Amino acid sequence: MSKVRKKLKDWLILKLSSLLGPLVIRFFGLSCRFKVEGEDKIFQASEEGKPVILAFWHGRMLLPIYHFRNRGISSLVSYHIDGEAITRTVQRLGYVIRRGSPKLGGREGFFSMLRDLKNGKIVSVFPDGPKGPRHKLKDGVLQLARLSGAVVFPISYSAEKHWLAGSWDRFMILKPLSRALIIVGDPLTVPRKITDDEVEDYRIKIENALTEVESEVDYRMGVTT
Repeated sequence: MSKVRKKLKDWLILKLSSLLGPLVIRFFGLSCRFKVEGEDKIFQASEEGKPVILAFWHGRMLLPIYHFRNRGISSLVSYHIDGEAITRTVQRLGYVIRRGSPKLGGREGFFSMLRDLKNGKIVSVFPDGPKGPRHKLKDGVLQLARLSGAVVFPISYSAEKHWLAGSWDRFMILKPLSRALIIVGDPLTVPRKITDDEVEDYRIKIENALTEVESEVDYRMGVTT
């Protein structure tokens, strides 16, 4: 692909993201019948003055993005073209976006999120993104929780009727009029002072909690993936 065609393609993606992205997410959210279980735990933690991190696997973000809109939640998004498209979409849904990626601005993005937590903002993370491997937790969420004292809530959704994309994350798209469910799992914490071996133990603990919530919500919706 020539540079001109690539620039034109990128421009079109970003333009459509700004115009259609928020409408598409609202359409899916409004056209399904969904309920949320366990959200009271988030409210309780916030009322107690605890920093809060909402954690989702990358492939199960669609309905939660709709449900948690317009609350000033901050999230870290990469500088990649896909990240820019996501930014233009979710900013119009009331999210605060911090930019950073492992190759560019990762440190700045991480500390922006840490400041948000210490200032009382709720932060959302997709710890197997942006490129996987699927269901493998990167250390960012663990370090955010350790340094801020935040509680981490593993969250997932599933829909009775849905499509699964052929992408690395098997992205779930709920079908209109489907029943759906969001489950907020039990909160997890990470002590500030831990050994290298304990870091891996807590990483696996959070990873397993996210996978277990996804398995539970799939089971409740009768979904086999």
